[in-house]
Amino acid sequence: MEVAWYADFLALADTGKFTAAAELRNCSQSALSRRIRLLEKQLGVTLVDRQSTPVRLTAAGDALLPTALELVRLAKECEQSVKVIDRPLTFASLHTLACNFFPQWISRYTSASNPLYTRIDTGHKTTENYYMALMSGRCDFILFYRDEESERYFQREDFEVLSLGHDELYWVGTPSLAADCLTGDSAIPWLTYSRSAQLHALSRDQVSRHPQPHRLKRAFEATVSEALKPMVAMGHGIACMPHSMVATSIEDGSLVRLYQDMPSEHLEIILVRWLGNRNLTADTFWQVLSEDRGTIAGAS
Repeated sequence: MEVAWYADFLALADTGKFTAAAELRNCSQSALSRRIRLLEKQLGVTLVDRQSTPVRLTAAGDALLPTALELVRLAKECEQSVKVIDRPLTFASLHTLACNFFPQWISRYTSASNPLYTRIDTGHKTTENYYMALMSGRCDFILFYRDEESERYFQREDFEVLSLGHDELYWVGTPSLAADCLTGDSAIPWLTYSRSAQLHALSRDQVSRHPQPHRLKRAFEATVSEALKPMVAMGHGIACMPHSMVATSIEDGSLVRLYQDMPSEHLEIILVRWLGNRNLTADTFWQVLSEDRGTIAGAS
């Protein structure tokens, strides 16, 4: 199968003229026409109506168009995937860690004078999606909070995990709302995480420890802490938030930590890699991290 023939077909479908399509494909009109006929012969159908001006696709041509577009796109991706120049180290990360932990952490290993090309992807919705991205090669590492769902992966010999630090999860709210939480029996507006968010599961213990759980009334939910924080700051409710996100607001007094007698939830920040990854740059970076952090730890 010649992918170039499909690119020729797309150029003709786009322009409607053999001359214009040949210019797009940087070839002669006769060469393009010959390749279109070869493609039709290979597929056993007529793809274009040559009697019309401009040229129009037949029913078979219309049917082929979306698949041809995807085929040419994938071919270009294949070409890019084997070019190691300017290939970034890709981190699939929780949005919270991408915004609040990653910039300061990665600054230890990169600088303006000697930059390390990195990319961060926060588009994965579930723990399983993160690990599928890792094993498919769409990312080199996962930047995550350690949780029970991840433990089943750590028991496998083809995964390694490195502890990068710790965070805390606790209740926060505005000073005025804090006073209301400590007195009275009225409902307390609760800003929470959507069920697909990792922090939804990690905050369950904090919710169960709430001194008056019957007063909590859901008022808002989001998949990321960045959406909860401004709602908390504007006094719309209380929420369980990572310390790394609210520390500055607590220092300046715009937010306060609630229920200080209640123990916070300690969160371990981890970096995970899959041993099937074939990116040598990722291997080198992992060794640097291992030497920096000490022995690579498995499940604890």
